[in-house]
Amino acid sequence: MRLRLLILFALTALLGLPVAAQDLPPNVENPDKAINDWRYSDPVFFWRLTSQPENPFEPPDWFYWPDAVIEGEPKAFLPAAQAGVTTIPASTLKAMEKWSEERKSNALIVVHKGRVQLERYWNGTKPDDILNGRAITRSVTPMALGFAVEDGKLSLDDPIGKYITEWKTDLRGKITVRQLAQNVSGLEVADQPAIDQIKDNKDLCLVYCGDIVRAVLAYDYVVEPGTKFEVAQENMQLLALVIERATGTPIQEIVSKRIWQPMGGMNATFQFDRPGGKARTMCCMRATARDWTRLGLLVANEGKWLDRQVIPKSWLATMATPSANNPNFGLGLWLGSPFVAKRTYFEGTPGVIPQSEPYLADDVRIMEGGGFRVVYAVPSQDLVIFRHGPGVPDWDGAYLVNTAIRGIQAKVNQ
Repeated sequence: MRLRLLILFALTALLGLPVAAQDLPPNVENPDKAINDWRYSDPVFFWRLTSQPENPFEPPDWFYWPDAVIEGEPKAFLPAAQAGVTTIPASTLKAMEKWSEERKSNALIVVHKGRVQLERYWNGTKPDDILNGRAITRSVTPMALGFAVEDGKLSLDDPIGKYITEWKTDLRGKITVRQLAQNVSGLEVADQPAIDQIKDNKDLCLVYCGDIVRAVLAYDYVVEPGTKFEVAQENMQLLALVIERATGTPIQEIVSKRIWQPMGGMNATFQFDRPGGKARTMCCMRATARDWTRLGLLVANEGKWLDRQVIPKSWLATMATPSANNPNFGLGLWLGSPFVAKRTYFEGTPGVIPQSEPYLADDVRIMEGGGFRVVYAVPSQDLVIFRHGPGVPDWDGAYLVNTAIRGIQAKVNQ
């Protein structure tokens, strides 16, 4: 009933019709103020809220409306290794395939030395399907940041108040670009109440509201920047806003022209907050399994796609440099060393990413999304692995990488 009243008030306000006192939502004392409050006057927010898919973590394509398209320039994917001449033993690949299938995977791609060793799809997934990468998205914006730095549009140690002028005289404006990208902004990790609790639900607004800038500027200063590692939702959204304002270019255009087209990707998408609005970059970019794998190849090959330098080599090195607050996180990339049995997203809280043993290479780079959808890049082994699928209780972050490396070593020692 309360939700119906909220929707009625929102529509009435948008149409400019008079509002009877008995039609006001609970706790609304000032109708004029409420008209400008996203809780009552944002039709995009209410469409998303009242169109909830059965599984909000795995929504159907229509729920991502409207698309902020990352224009691609499709080129052939890497050649597949011929049966019997793979550089990873067939028995190893079979074990990786079986393990992934048992864990409800949708896709698994293994690339070694520039050739596809294994490419498998399940549950109706096809090579051209665009798949929700969830928090893998948070590695894409830091890649785009490298071009802004390379082009001299900003510096990593600039205060963000230089670009987010709304915070020019605010404590939050003193946060540096580097601190945002390394998840040590000091901004709040907002409470996540039930989805039907609208008031003060900042994360709900961040993912559903029709004005992402207004939503992201609502987050408060909590601790001194640079002192605590926390993967706060707003960090990557603010980083995209900084990049856009510094360069004068929408983030989806930067990703398209500087990354996606040079590496030969198909069209991918962020989600716009509203038609013609701003792209959401803190979550849920969608791309094909092959294109997520291409991103991993850029990381594994020091920014190169085949013989073309796409991302500056020096910037990939910056992304892979451990941050002062977390040796397992660089700048938009998770780092596989040192070994942590359960890697945490929030300093001081229990870890959530289980790993049974240390990686067999010291240079594992990880782009990771919720549900254990993940891109592993191992430069020393010329190895990239992409897995997409839901979360499972018996996940092991070490299995796919170490199984592949053991197979590679066994092949070399034959």
